[in-house]
Amino acid sequence: MSLNSPAEVAAQYATDQHLRTRIETHRRYGVGPDLEAAVDRLLALCGEETLLDVGTGPGNFPGRLRAEGHRGRLVGVDLSAGMVEGATRAYPGVEFVQASADALPFPEGAFDVVTARHMLYHVPDVPAALAEFARVLRPGGHFLAVTNASGYMGELWEVVAEVATDEPAVGRLLDSRAGSAVFSELEGERQVREAFGNVRVDFLGSALVFPAPEPVLAYLESMTPLQRLARDDRTRIRATLRHALAPRFQAGEWRVSKRVAFISAVREERPPDASSAPRALPEPGTFYPGE
Repeated sequence: MSLNSPAEVAAQYATDQHLRTRIETHRRYGVGPDLEAAVDRLLALCGEETLLDVGTGPGNFPGRLRAEGHRGRLVGVDLSAGMVEGATRAYPGVEFVQASADALPFPEGAFDVVTARHMLYHVPDVPAALAEFARVLRPGGHFLAVTNASGYMGELWEVVAEVATDEPAVGRLLDSRAGSAVFSELEGERQVREAFGNVRVDFLGSALVFPAPEPVLAYLESMTPLQRLARDDRTRIRATLRHALAPRFQAGEWRVSKRVAFISAVREERPPDASSAPRALPEPGTFYPGE
């Protein structure tokens, strides 16, 4: 089942339990430049903007902006009722709304900024969602998507591929990962250009440094294909994964590289004309070299 299957997304994000496991993994074991600082640098907010965060999950991003003094309207949208309920409790200073990315309940030009952070590879119809993002942006408004670049956490997925030859359930992790190509930096650049008529791509490289196999196993077990297994099957697969990971830790810590793409655009005064000449892509910026 692919990463952008509605059933897969609903199962994975009915609550924030498993998402928080992955967030905590990145927080505890991440090294290198900070993602949030890079987002802030790209958005360059003054604090008065109206901002919509689509696929907001537990609401951490708009919640952080409010806590840091952002005065403009902040709205988080998520398809999961459970996520919206939890975010509303956690961040009462932010509006949270349950809605689909391709059917936003806001008037045209309602926001100065629209963000979509690590969520567009979950959306079945990316062009429809991008059209909605452009619609609710005011002319001159800024759109920013954050997504995994090609090869993201490649070392981890090599281990998964090794185990998948004997464990079909582990192979389903690879099937779900394949959905990320729906909105990688390659497809994403093209799709955003088609929606907005302009696009810019920047990158951030960092890594996860694991001291032992246990947090790696917890990260993988937070994903839906393994969550669906019976307890005995999960126990067997955990042992198989642990065996495959053991050589990676022979010299101590294990480093897994990460490379994130920021795909941004500006809503023009008029919708992009398909017959007009395409704009040249601005020279991409790189905040930190890829691993």
